[in-house]
Amino acid sequence: MTKNCRKIFFSIAAVALTAFFSGPVFAASIVGDEWQKFFEEKVSFGGFAENVSGLSVSHGSRFFNTSNRFIMNRFTIQPEFNVEMTDWAKLFISWRFVVEPRYSAETKSREGSVSYFPPQPVRPLRIDYYDEYSPVPWEAVLDVSPTDRLKLRIGRQFISWGETDGFRLLDVINPQDLRFAPPAAPNLFNLDESRIPSWGLRALYTIRPVSNTIFEFFALPGSLDEAKQRVDEFMGSNDTTDREVRYGRWSAYPETRMVLAGHNAFGNLFANPVIGPGCFAINPATCVILPTTSRELPAAADSWKIGTRLTHAIGKLNFGLGYIWGFNPQATDMVFKLKSTSLIQCPGTAPPAPPACTQAFLSLINARTNIFAGHFNYTVDQLASVPVNTAIRGEIAFYPSEPYNISQYPGSFGLMAGPDPRYPDGIVKKNTLRYALGFDRTTLIPFLQDDPWRPFRMSFQIFQRIIFDHEDGIHPFSTAEKIKKLTTNLTFRVSTGYLGDTILPDIFLSYDPAGYWSANPAVTYAPLWNEKISLSLIGAFYGGHNKFANLGLFSEKDSVFLKMRYQF
Repeated sequence: MTKNCRKIFFSIAAVALTAFFSGPVFAASIVGDEWQKFFEEKVSFGGFAENVSGLSVSHGSRFFNTSNRFIMNRFTIQPEFNVEMTDWAKLFISWRFVVEPRYSAETKSREGSVSYFPPQPVRPLRIDYYDEYSPVPWEAVLDVSPTDRLKLRIGRQFISWGETDGFRLLDVINPQDLRFAPPAAPNLFNLDESRIPSWGLRALYTIRPVSNTIFEFFALPGSLDEAKQRVDEFMGSNDTTDREVRYGRWSAYPETRMVLAGHNAFGNLFANPVIGPGCFAINPATCVILPTTSRELPAAADSWKIGTRLTHAIGKLNFGLGYIWGFNPQATDMVFKLKSTSLIQCPGTAPPAPPACTQAFLSLINARTNIFAGHFNYTVDQLASVPVNTAIRGEIAFYPSEPYNISQYPGSFGLMAGPDPRYPDGIVKKNTLRYALGFDRTTLIPFLQDDPWRPFRMSFQIFQRIIFDHEDGIHPFSTAEKIKKLTTNLTFRVSTGYLGDTILPDIFLSYDPAGYWSANPAVTYAPLWNEKISLSLIGAFYGGHNKFANLGLFSEKDSVFLKMRYQF
C-alpha cells in the first residue's frame, strides 16, 4: 500500500510542479489564447516506439536445443514531455512501458539444466518477468538555474561520469538492468538503455567560467526507489537452491564443475561440511554442502549514494577528480557471505539414516564501498610533425577494501575448490585499481567508400583491473574460476555510412587475452524518405576456452536480432 501511495504521490507531484511554475500563464486564461500559446511555445512532446525480435543461432546448445529458438520479442514505448516553465526552470518527464513475454526456449533450458535440493520440478519464469510498467515516471527531472553559475537537477534522473563503450568503469552511479540486455553488445542495447534512473539531487556550480572549472555534488537517497532498483538487477545461475532466482535468457553459465556423486557441491566453495555421525561410513560422497542462497538488498535507511567531483580545463586537456560513496555497484562485484550452517538429512536418505549433510545459508550482498575516481580527455593533433588527430580519454577508479569471495584450491572430497579456513565467511577484502584508456579518431579510407569524404569512426579501449596484495583463490561469487591479479579487456569499434547515410554498418569487438571474445556487428537502414524510422540487423556472438569466466559464460547464447525503431 505504501509503495502504491508513493507512486501516486510522485505522479501528482510532477503535474503539480508544472502547474505551479506555469501559474501566471495558467491564471490568465485556463481555456483562452494564453493557455494555448503556452502549450504551443513552451511544451514539446516526443519519444520513441521500438520492437526487438531475437533468435538463437547457437549449435549444439543445451540452452536452446528445442525447435523454438525465439528468445526475444521486446516492445517498448517511451513518451517524453519537455516543459519550459520559465527562463530558469525546465521540466522533463517521461514514462517507459515495456511488454515482453517469457519464452518456451527459456523454460526448456531450465528444465534441462537447473536442479534443486531437494529435487523438485523446475518452474518457468513468471509470464510478465521482463515487463516494465508503472505510474511512476521513468524520468522526472526539474532543471533549475537560480544563477548563471549554479544548476540544480531534482527528480528521477541519470547521472553518468563515464564515457567508456560497452563496459562500465565510472558509469556506476545509476544501477543497471541486466535481465534483458546481452553483455558487451552496445549495438543492441547500449549503457544508456540499460541504466535504471534514481531519485535524487544533482548540483553543478561553475567556479571559474574561463577554465570551465565546475564543482559537482549529487545525493541519491535510495529509499525513494524500489529495493531491487537500488543495485544492479541481474539474472542468477540457478546452480544453488534459491527458489526465487530464475534462470533467464542472459544468465551466466552455471557452475557445473562442483559436482560430487551426482549432487551439486557448489556450497563447498564457502563452508566446511558439518560432519555428522557415520557420514563417511554411510557414503563419503554425501558429506557435501547444500547451499541455500538469498539476495540481500540494501535497506531503505542505509541506501544512500553520495558523490562529489571537480572538473577543470587547461587548453585541450579536460580532467576531473571525484569521490563516490555507496555500494559496490556492479553485479559482478557482489559476493556470497556465509551466514550460518545446519546439519540436515542428505538427499535420497531418510531416518534412521543420520543427518549427514550441511545446509549452508548464503547471502548475496552488495557491500558498502568508497570509490576515488578520475578522468581526462585530450586531443593530440600531431606527434613529431606527423598528423595524429586522435582523442585520448582515460578513466580510473580506486576501490579501497573491495570484497571478493575466496576459496582454497584444491578442495576436499576431490573437488577443485573448497573453503579457505583463514576466511570463515568466504570473503577477503583487497585494494583494487581499475582503469581504462580510450583512443578515438576518424579516418578516411577512400577505396572502402562510395563517398570519399565520409570517414570511418574508430575507437579502441583497454580496460584493466589490478588487485593489490593479491591472494591465490580469489574468485567471482558465481563460479570457481580464479581471478588473476591483473585482468585485461580490449575493445574495438568501427562505424561508417553509405548511400547518404542510409546504410550504417557498425561493429563492436571485445577480447580478453586469457582467451575470451565477443562480436557485436550491426547494420542499420535509415531511409531518406523518413528520418524517424530505422531498421537494424544485429548479432551477439561469444566464445572462450571455457564457460566459467568472462565472456565464455555466454558462449552458448549466440543470437541475432531485428530492431525496429520509430522516433516521434
